[in-house]
Amino acid sequence: MEPSTTLCLQLITFTIWIGLSIALIVMGAIYKDECPIQPSIPIFLMVTGVTHLVIVSLFFLKCGIDICISILEGLIGLFSFVWFIIGSIWVFSLFHEHKAPEQCDQNLYFFAFGFLIFEYVCIGISLLIPCIRCLSKSFWYERF
Repeated sequence: MEPSTTLCLQLITFTIWIGLSIALIVMGAIYKDECPIQPSIPIFLMVTGVTHLVIVSLFFLKCGIDICISILEGLIGLFSFVWFIIGSIWVFSLFHEHKAPEQCDQNLYFFAFGFLIFEYVCIGISLLIPCIRCLSKSFWYERF
């Protein structure tokens, strides 16, 4: 891939993640007290949004202070992974119980649910792409 294409894809990706991060923070803040059955869901959304914004910000700072940023990225990545698992437990454990709107605001719940599904799809795609590349390279080398 050409460097200009790679840069363009990175900017599009960062723009999407920044927008999604802001949406996570806003939804968590708006519906902070609207989910008495699991009050941690709005907090999960806000912390996840802030974490994603910090990760995107660190990418731009990485050029200057490589080692410190790498350590910080590793710690934030570990925190983000654990927080993702905890949020998945909080949100998905209510899936069958989510009947009455007074238990948890539907906008909040389904936003958190949709976001988690989106992240699972992104993780799945990011795991599949290297496999597909590897298979296509081995197929290409065997044919020619």
